[in-house]
Amino acid sequence: MASLATPQDTNLAQTVLKALDILECIAFADHPLSAAKVAKLCNMSRPTAYRLICTLATRGYVAQEDDTHYRLGTQVLTLSQNVLDSLDLPELARPYLRHLSDITHETVYLSILDDDEILYIGKAESSQSVRTHAKIGSRNLLHCTAMGKAILAFLPIEEQTQLLERIKLTRLTSATITDRAALAKELAKVRTQKYALDNEECEEDIRCVGAPIFDHNGRPFAAISVSGPAYRVTVSRIRELSLLVIDTADTISSRLGYVP
Repeated sequence: MASLATPQDTNLAQTVLKALDILECIAFADHPLSAAKVAKLCNMSRPTAYRLICTLATRGYVAQEDDTHYRLGTQVLTLSQNVLDSLDLPELARPYLRHLSDITHETVYLSILDDDEILYIGKAESSQSVRTHAKIGSRNLLHCTAMGKAILAFLPIEEQTQLLERIKLTRLTSATITDRAALAKELAKVRTQKYALDNEECEEDIRCVGAPIFDHNGRPFAAISVSGPAYRVTVSRIRELSLLVIDTADTISSRLGYVP
C-alpha cells in the first residue's frame, strides 16, 4: 500500500519548486536581479526569496554580483556539461535520421568534422532498391560533399580559411569545385541559404542536400544529408528537401543544447 505524503513532505516539495522557480528566473534574466525583484517575479515573499537565493548560493547555483544583485552560478555549467557529455550523437540523432529517410524515401547520413575530412558516424537507409552507399566509419572530402560544405560554411572565418588553404581540392567529377575562390563563394551562398548541395560533385549521378549541426557552444561540428540518385533528387526537389534537412539538423542541434 502506497504511503500518503505528510504535510512536511508537501511543504518540502513546495520549497523545492520555489527554489527552481528562482533558479529559472535568474537564469533567464538578461541582467543580475535583486532579491526583491526575484520575489516579485516569482510571486513570493521577499524573505522567502532571499532565504532560497542564499541557499542556492551556498551550493554555487547562484552567485552574488554585488551587495544586492544575483546572477547564475558556475555550478549550473558543471551540471549542464555533464548532461552534454552524456549525449551520444548517433544515438540521439537516430530517430530523426530515420524519420527524415521515411518522409524523403532517400538515404540520410550523419557525419562529424574530423581533421580535414568528414567521418560518417550514422545513417538511415532508404527503402528504395537504388540508393547510395557509404559505410559508417568511412571518410570523405570537405570541398565536394554536402555535409563537408555545410560544416565548412559555418566555421569561424579564420578556421575556415586555414582549412581551405590546407585541403587539396581534388577533382572527383566534372562538377567538382577545384578553384578556391569559387569554393569560398559557394560557402558564402551556403551560409546564406543554410544548406549545402553536392550537385554530382563527389560522384556522378548522385545529389545530396546537407545542413550543419551545432554543439552547445555554437560550433558546427557535424552535419546531416539526404542523398540519392540525381533522377530522384532532382533540381526541382532541392527546395523541399533543404527545408526538411535544415529542420532536422536544427532539431538535433537544439537537443545538444544549441541556442541560435
